[in-house]
Amino acid sequence: MLKGLILACAGFALFLIIHVPLFRLQLSEFRFRTMVRLALVLGVLLLTVHRATPSDLWVLPSAYTRAGWAIDLLNGLMVFTFLFVGYSMFYFLIDRGFSGRIMIEIEASPLRRLRPDEIAARYSLEMVLQRRLNELLGIGRITAINGRYCNTSKGRWSAVMFAFVKKFLQLGEGG
Repeated sequence: MLKGLILACAGFALFLIIHVPLFRLQLSEFRFRTMVRLALVLGVLLLTVHRATPSDLWVLPSAYTRAGWAIDLLNGLMVFTFLFVGYSMFYFLIDRGFSGRIMIEIEASPLRRLRPDEIAARYSLEMVLQRRLNELLGIGRITAINGRYCNTSKGRWSAVMFAFVKKFLQLGEGG
């Protein structure tokens, strides 16, 4: 079972090593899609390496290799997936977090203090809304018809799912 954990951690470390320079060089608006594709490629690589290497990885004690290859592989894939999902949450917090952006704007101001109208001038609601609409258009969740936005079939399914989860968890209307 330890082999899967080691390979999952190594695969995620490789993900980070590739991800950082890739994002520093990439100008695409679809960065998260790139992250998902990279994670999928590395997941397949993890599967291949797991099957191509001995259960002891040439160094592990035999006591750590008795779970069986299927359980070990499943364990490794699950750990890799959980590491990726956790990192995705961190990524979205940094990429889209309003609070972080407000604090950055305050810190970057000459006196390190801003009034609400000064913050709004630097990070307008219109700019945020337009970015979100462009992203939803780009991933095919909405479409624009005659100056109005409509959900696509993927968008309708997502809206139903989000509404259910928000209602179930009593999260209210906020976004």
